[in-house]
Amino acid sequence: MAKRFMDNTIFEKQWFRKLPLRLKVVWFYLINKCNHAGVWECDIDLLSFQVGESFTLDEIMEAFGDNIVELGDNKYYLSKFIEFQYGLPLNPSVRVHQSVIKLLDKYGIDLAKSLITLKDKDKDISKDIKTRKSDFALRVEKEVSDMKVVAKDIQDFISYWSEHNTDGRVMRFEKQDIFNVKRRMATWIKNSKKFQSTFQPSNEDIAAKEEQLEKEYQAQQKRLRDADANVATDDDRKRALGLN
Repeated sequence: MAKRFMDNTIFEKQWFRKLPLRLKVVWFYLINKCNHAGVWECDIDLLSFQVGESFTLDEIMEAFGDNIVELGDNKYYLSKFIEFQYGLPLNPSVRVHQSVIKLLDKYGIDLAKSLITLKDKDKDISKDIKTRKSDFALRVEKEVSDMKVVAKDIQDFISYWSEHNTDGRVMRFEKQDIFNVKRRMATWIKNSKKFQSTFQPSNEDIAAKEEQLEKEYQAQQKRLRDADANVATDDDRKRALGLN
């Protein structure tokens, strides 16, 4: 029977606090169901059955953000699992670590890339900001080429994630431990559809709508006044207002 360490500060972390209870349960489920390298073979039907509620993969991926990374072949990696369970760096002379290292090789997970050290970040930012922005833009365009993303969404995505801090040393995406371009782009598109509308009302449209709402409000107030003046009981008032 596998035993897992649990983080007793998890409830203090902002990303976890904001989750609804049903998704907090899913997080603990994944911690216990993944293998000892932190890789979970996705079975949404089984998860839903065992937790007792219906879930979708998109819902889970959006809720947990960088804490879960798609590997392909229906497998997903809990990005902080190894660091928390075993500590880093892994030691090949430790038997448990040996097994974990073999699994990481099998799934093509490179901890040096997934968990960037300060030294590695210093190497990255040795390039000038213009070069790094250009490299990032090329990376995004290449990785989303098969996603049929419109050019404007790609450019908006690049502009947002390549925004840098005041001293111009670190871009927004460089602050992330893991940056899965495809997953981030899928979330970006979903949010764009959710919060943007293709319909842009004119001033005349807005004025007409306000006038209509005002007429409806005044008509409602008149019905209320008439009901109060002409009926004696609550039942009579409801009938007068057309509620019965």
